[in-house]
Amino acid sequence: MRLSDLLDPERVLSFLLKLAFCLVMSAVLLQFVACLLRQISPVAEFGMLCIILLLCPLAYFIRRWRQGGKPRHEGRRGAERTPMLPQNVEMR
Repeated sequence: MRLSDLLDPERVLSFLLKLAFCLVMSAVLLQFVACLLRQISPVAEFGMLCIILLLCPLAYFIRRWRQGGKPRHEGRRGAERTPMLPQNVEMR
């Protein structure tokens, strides 16, 4: 959201509604996770934490493998220029 959007009442109201919705949904999600974690043992919680910590690097390496593993060199940015001959000169 840009600073100039704060002057437009419609955009401010829209932004505030989206923000409130996101905050409410995150609170509901956190309560749901808290209820699930209360029902399982600490050993299972530790196991889930270990699985998540192993899956993150694994996903990274799979992504790198699918991309080819090598960093791609990007071409020059901008238009390619071709030399122009003067219009009054004939080609030999």
